[in-house]
Order: sequence, then structure tokens, then C-alpha cells
Amino acid sequence: MNIQRLSKNYAKLLASLNFKKFRQKYQLFTVEGDKSISELLSSAPQLIKEIIISENRQDEKSHYPNIPIHIADHSQMSAISSMSTPPGILAVCQTDKYLNKKDEFYSDYALYLDDVRDAGNAGTIIRTAEWFGFRRVFLSQGSIDLFHPRLIQATMGSFFRIYCREISADSFKQLPRPWIGADMEGISLEKYKGTGHGTIFLGNESLGLSKAILENLDEKVKISRHPSGQTESLNVSIAAALFMYHFTSP
Repeated sequence: MNIQRLSKNYAKLLASLNFKKFRQKYQLFTVEGDKSISELLSSAPQLIKEIIISENRQDEKSHYPNIPIHIADHSQMSAISSMSTPPGILAVCQTDKYLNKKDEFYSDYALYLDDVRDAGNAGTIIRTAEWFGFRRVFLSQGSIDLFHPRLIQATMGSFFRIYCREISADSFKQLPRPWIGADMEGISLEKYKGTGHGTIFLGNESLGLSKAILENLDEKVKISRHPSGQTESLNVSIAAALFMYHFTSP
């Protein structure tokens, strides 16, 4: 078993992974917490480069017999963690091994998140997608970074089991049709029966879908607001759940 103390230099590198530019530079991302790491070990152990364990949990090192382990002190764990209360265990994963996973996932519908910037919302959508059998989720380049620690945390393991990718503005044109976009100028969701396949487009809560997408949609569909309601918009993860439930209901 390969076990060593976490060095100051490596701790500094790991702390930098809380920022997108360094995740891209080093081609590494982190996964934190017992639940998320349990799901990672179960669904995609090949992604793991090493595991960082807090020194007050080092008696658990035998749980990971074939993975290099670094023992971190309290200050190091606080510095590298993206969470306000560090859980004391963190996996360092390799971005290329995640991205090299082939698109072998099939589902009738795919999801496209257009300029969805909140990590919690994006992660919740990915988690909900797995629940409803949506196996492919795509993010625009203006959306939150796919490897943001809070996004991965919010998926509760679904990130490792479905096909998630950031794609360019040109590439989204290759997504399966029909294209159904969430837009308040569309027909009511309860009246739209769907075709049994296609791509659902969800946009930024404040700005909606981009002009390039709106101009190419096959159908615009809205979630109707109650007449007494005065809220400006619906949370995008809630909207996504309603769309996915509607399109997968018998």
C-alpha cells in the first residue's frame, strides 16, 4: 500500500483545483465526501489518481488497498477542500479518463443546458436526469464548468454513471431532433405530447435560451404560472424535473 504525508507543494496544487483554469492546466478534478467517493469507487474507480485522507481518519486507509493515499493535516485539508466543513476525504481524479469515456449511453431524450451557471442547479439536473432515465446531459460553453466540485457533489454519484459533456455552439446542432425548448412564449407543457425522442433545451433563469437556439427550435414549451403567481422565473432544476417527468410519464 502506497501511503505518504501530503507535501506542501502538492497541497498547494490540490488547493488550486478549486479554480477552473487549474483544473484545465493539470487535467485533474476532485471529488469530496463519503457518499460521492463511495459512488465513484462503485461506478468509475479507474478515474482515481489518489485519495487524500485527513490524519484523524487515517485508520480508514485500509479501505483503499490499491489506491495511493496521502495523509493531510487539518490545515491542509481545509485548504484543499471546496466545502465549508471539510469531510476529511477527497479523491483526486483524472479529467482525460472521464472525457475518454465513449458515448455508449442511450436514452430517448437528451438534455442541453444553455448558460446554466449555478453549480448546484446543474448538478441537481444531472442527478434528476439519471432518476428519469435521461442518459445524456450536455452543457454549453457558457454554463458552469463540468468539473466544478459543487456540481459533482450535487449529482450524488450520477456524474459517474451518465454521459455528461460540455459542447461548443457548433456541436449542439448535432443533437437529436426534435428540439424542444423551455420558453414562456411556447405552448403549455401539459398540452404538449411529444414525439418520444429528441433534445430538451433549458436556459439561464434570467435570460432564457440564447437567440441561436430559439431560432432553431422545433417546439417551444412553457410551464404555466398560476394566475396568482408573481415570481419572475422558475428555478431551472425544478423546471428540468417537470419536463423530464412529463416526457417519461406513460
